[in-house]
Amino acid sequence: MKEREYLKELGKKITNSSVRKEIVNEYEAHIEDCKAALMESGMTEVEAEEEAVRQMGDPQEAGEAMDKIYHKVFDSNMFLWMLALGCIPIVCVCISYLIARDPNAFLWVWNEALGLNKIPAVIHRNIGIGFAVYGIGLSIWEKYTGKALFYAVGRDWGQGCYVANSGLVLFISALCFAPSFPVKGYAGILCCVLIACLLNMVLRGFMNLLQSRRETRLLWEIGTAETRINWKGKGYLCGHHMKVRVQGSEKGTEISAGAPVMVVGMEGFKPVVAQV
Repeated sequence: MKEREYLKELGKKITNSSVRKEIVNEYEAHIEDCKAALMESGMTEVEAEEEAVRQMGDPQEAGEAMDKIYHKVFDSNMFLWMLALGCIPIVCVCISYLIARDPNAFLWVWNEALGLNKIPAVIHRNIGIGFAVYGIGLSIWEKYTGKALFYAVGRDWGQGCYVANSGLVLFISALCFAPSFPVKGYAGILCCVLIACLLNMVLRGFMNLLQSRRETRLLWEIGTAETRINWKGKGYLCGHHMKVRVQGSEKGTEISAGAPVMVVGMEGFKPVVAQV
């Protein structure tokens, strides 16, 4: 087996894209060191490469072993963000106690000022459902497109507008549900926030699994560019027509139609390609 083939098979088994390149580079360095030592002992370059690769063991088994160590499904950034949002009620309790010596004073003033205590619970619940549906859809869209936790209008969004991230939207839905929740006060708010956080974590974990499977299937596969590719474009890969983006598109890199391309990464569920 050739070195490039070994590294390709190894990388396909590593689903955590944030560490894949580092692991592959480390294996490549080991193979090169072993290859150099074998050539010094009298082997030809071809013989040394084959022997160095053989000594590294089965690439799929090695990749699976690394994947078990670095496998990532849990979306820690979103969890920390929603946990930080969930601390807001606790801060409000502290402020209320310091000002009025009453932990519920802030909540009472808030409800009176906005008239929230006069709105029927069913209205709160329906508004919360609306925000929850939007937040769930936004969470799926974030993972599908590969957008970061905090973001604004990107170059490929055209004349779009700012979009709040799903964690914030689901936190708002939790606040709307709180008045109709069996547990009242700040405890009820915290319970609703924790439920929203759990819902988002399960959803994003499922999307991470789907994205990892797609990335493992497409990574380093070679195809052709059906259209001119920059921020957007279409390619023919693994017998399918799909939307792709070129690596380095933010620097103006483009690939012309008909050129051979190789998948070098993923942006959400969209393959990122480079010309070969």
